[in-house]
Amino acid sequence: MCFRELIRSFSHNFCQRTFKTSALDLWKEEENRTGLVTFCKDLDLALGSGISEGMITELCGPPGSGKTQLCLQLSVNVQIPQQLGGLQGRAVYLDTKYGFCPKRVQEMAKALHQHCTNIALLHKQNPDEILAGFSEATALDGILYAHVTNCTQILEAIAVLQNRLYDGEKIKLIIIDSLSFLVRNTITHSMKRVRRLHEILTPLHKIAHRFGCVVIVTNDVTTRISDSKPIEPMVTKPQIVSALGGSHTHKINQRIFLGRDETDYDSQSDHQPSYVASISKGHFLPCIAVPFRIEAAGIRGIKKRDMR
Repeated sequence: MCFRELIRSFSHNFCQRTFKTSALDLWKEEENRTGLVTFCKDLDLALGSGISEGMITELCGPPGSGKTQLCLQLSVNVQIPQQLGGLQGRAVYLDTKYGFCPKRVQEMAKALHQHCTNIALLHKQNPDEILAGFSEATALDGILYAHVTNCTQILEAIAVLQNRLYDGEKIKLIIIDSLSFLVRNTITHSMKRVRRLHEILTPLHKIAHRFGCVVIVTNDVTTRISDSKPIEPMVTKPQIVSALGGSHTHKINQRIFLGRDETDYDSQSDHQPSYVASISKGHFLPCIAVPFRIEAAGIRGIKKRDMR
């Protein structure tokens, strides 16, 4: 066989292997996926059907914006039984700044158990049977926790996690809270930060796609002065941007900005402050802002009558 025929044969075989999937196949696969619900209905609808499997989602916002609270809620929600439309898997929580609170998880799990019981009864199902393997204790046991202090430990944790997934362990959620806190406090050189982020997020992409996991990373915000020429001399308008920079944006699939709605907060009253989740990068809807609350039971949406 001559070289030209060899190349033609290789190209033919490559095309046969490569173009076996159509857009219809991808759409059907996407339709069959179960999203991870946040318990904020409007946010779940804006994301499609909750936070999608097989991709990296970033929660970005200043301190006190609800990033860790949402991470804790997701760690519990991922354990919802499949009979009730959940993923029924375990969570891995990589904590960089001791933000994980077992007592808070227990409170959320208690509220979730009651919520699942009500749903089962509504659909005339036996809650004792459906929730036989889910309780406050099992919710805590279903979260694999590790405190990490540098990027090397994160990479080691990812390697262990990958082995456990290949061994058949049903891990459906991976959280790094907070990725920006660790990277910015341990790496000073900007180019080294970019390389390290690439080393961390690349295997997470592969794990998410291969095993259908939901991957969540949290990021802080910073201010950036616009490079454009100001309309008035000496007047520049700072922008609130993600702390890990623009190159990091290319490595995540969707970004949700979180913040407090200060206009709805009165420190002298018992009225709970509300928060806002803004989807700035996503696959379904354009940029949209959704209000939510952090209650004793966990993350909850705000009904229209509550916003009046």
